[in-house]
Amino acid sequence: MLNRLFADTFALVRFLLRRDRLWLTAWLGGVTAFVLFCVPLLQGMLGSAEELAVMGEMMRNPAMIAMVGMPFGIENYTTGAMYANMMLILMLTLAGGMNIIFVTRHTRQDEELGRFEVIRSLPVGRLAGLGATLFVSILLNLVMAVGIGFGMQAFGIDSMPLAGSMLFGVLMGAVGLVFAGITAILCQIVSNNRTASGLSLLTLMLAYSIRAVGDVGGIDALTYVSPIGLASRAQVFVGNYLWPLWALLGVFVCLSVAAFLLNERRDLEQGVIPARPGRQYGSPLLSNPLGLALRLLRTMLLVWAGVLVTFGVMYGSVLNEVQGFIEGSAMLQAIFTETGGQSVTDQFVALLMVIMSVMAAIPTVGLMLRLRGEEKQGFTEQILGTPVSRVRLFGVYLGISFAASIVFQGLAALSFWGAAYVVMNPQPALSMYLQAAFNYLPAIWVLLGLTALLIGFLPRWTTLSYGYLGLSFFIIYIGTVAGFPDWTQKLSPFGYVPQVPMEAQTWLPLLGLCVVAIVLGVLGFAGYRRRDLRMN
Repeated sequence: MLNRLFADTFALVRFLLRRDRLWLTAWLGGVTAFVLFCVPLLQGMLGSAEELAVMGEMMRNPAMIAMVGMPFGIENYTTGAMYANMMLILMLTLAGGMNIIFVTRHTRQDEELGRFEVIRSLPVGRLAGLGATLFVSILLNLVMAVGIGFGMQAFGIDSMPLAGSMLFGVLMGAVGLVFAGITAILCQIVSNNRTASGLSLLTLMLAYSIRAVGDVGGIDALTYVSPIGLASRAQVFVGNYLWPLWALLGVFVCLSVAAFLLNERRDLEQGVIPARPGRQYGSPLLSNPLGLALRLLRTMLLVWAGVLVTFGVMYGSVLNEVQGFIEGSAMLQAIFTETGGQSVTDQFVALLMVIMSVMAAIPTVGLMLRLRGEEKQGFTEQILGTPVSRVRLFGVYLGISFAASIVFQGLAALSFWGAAYVVMNPQPALSMYLQAAFNYLPAIWVLLGLTALLIGFLPRWTTLSYGYLGLSFFIIYIGTVAGFPDWTQKLSPFGYVPQVPMEAQTWLPLLGLCVVAIVLGVLGFAGYRRRDLRMN
């Protein structure tokens, strides 16, 4: 029975490896290099015992716990413990996202594009496609874990022995596999690739948020519900506990079995939950490019709006504890008195607002990239076959992305302020939060303009916009805490924005960013108008 269901699975495995050799190499190389690059970087900047002790005190702060997780080993803080505390949660989230993209790409997306129908016409088993996808996911995470483990060991840091280094990498792989299993199930339940991808990414964000609430509130039950929180309890480079790893692998096995059962019982290109029948007559809004684009992007807009509101509430709810925490530590008081006389709360508002702005840039760029996605799937040709110009179609997606960036920043600021208003006394002013958020709009627009430029001239390389966004996040996330040189901040458009309320408002850098964004957008218009569709 199983031989028939999984017939020629390994032939499909070889096909997937051949087809995705560049994609797999890029992801493995990028993630592994990112993890390893941070090891000597943080060691060089926080190498002395005094600097490590200061960082240990900072890691107790509720805002830091919400961002990077519960700290371990801070009584005798080492480079290894500091690295795991700062980097593990971020890397687990990245590994989860990588697996979500891979599984949706080779399951629901291939079905939606008709590729899987061609494969199923060959003598392959009913479950061979899903089996091959999950098998390659296992290989992907295994290679990543081994590369990270031995790569860390190559630095020869005493507090980062081989056992802990391997555990760091294996935990990333295990969490990645859990989200591969979750995505595999969602791809069986729903019949649409956009919905499956959106729900999978929403699950990843919820796992991060639930972990944050559990860590800040000291609610272990919430932390253990999240795969990310469960993995953090391994206490890498401190306790090196293995039980979270076995629990995660067990969850992956259960999820995989459930996905196979669902896949075996549903029809090809259908979901367990059948798609609702459409209306007999479409809405008049769908007869123009703007209405159609809004309908296609609706799920993405709603999901990311919910994510940003969740993070705003989560971060705002811990602001009341920041001032008291710093006042209880003479060491941290000395640090923050050197930062320009601003209150500790203002400093954390500025730090969290820039992080939330980088997060808001992710869906803004993603909305624009959907134009390229529709083109690759052949849908753009059908639209342009009607009386719709390229400039109009390009302008619709650019305009939606532009408007969405404003809405996203507004939602982030309002939710952040609303939660802070409830817990803080005296209550903060809404105007300050809105100003701090909207200040970052020009930086987001620069990333949007870069994406438009790539779509217009280098459509094969549009993912570079995500790469640059990742660099910006790294500079903000790690550089601000670790004290990167000032010039590194200027590698990102976010580094030119005045961090209100910690810094005085200046308009010239914002105007310059707006000019750059406009130039990039206009060039993108020109390139898209002239180039061939689906140009490789």
